[in-house]
Amino acid sequence: MNPDALEAALRALRTTDRFETEIRQTLESKGFESKDIDQVTQHLIRRKLLDDRRTTLNLIERKSGRRAIGIEKLRAELLSRGAPEEIVEESLANLSWEDQRRAMRDALSSKFKPTGNRAKAARFLLGRGFAEDEIEGALDEFFLQE
Repeated sequence: MNPDALEAALRALRTTDRFETEIRQTLESKGFESKDIDQVTQHLIRRKLLDDRRTTLNLIERKSGRRAIGIEKLRAELLSRGAPEEIVEESLANLSWEDQRRAMRDALSSKFKPTGNRAKAARFLLGRGFAEDEIEGALDEFFLQE
């Protein structure tokens, strides 16, 4: 195994979890041969340093709460980063409507007061990628609370 390729991969993993695709792209951009890339990624997978499922779940967790985004936007972000489609679909299927409602509530409470501008809050949620038909109910809940 090429030690320079391994070092480059570990450097990429130092700051955050990455998908196998991201590591492969990083190593390709640095000019490593495909044989070395395969060896390094398999080594990292065996050592549990590279795990697409864990990375997917961690990203979903980071994109919840006050930093929440809608399911479709989350799906697009995961797929664009190289998450395997079957893992994305499986992970997002576990999110319930109540999880999305809670995420919208948390996002709203991080930026708005219940006496704030409803239209601005709606645009905020749309920008975060939440579905239009779900936003109205979340706005009603948030702005009608005392």
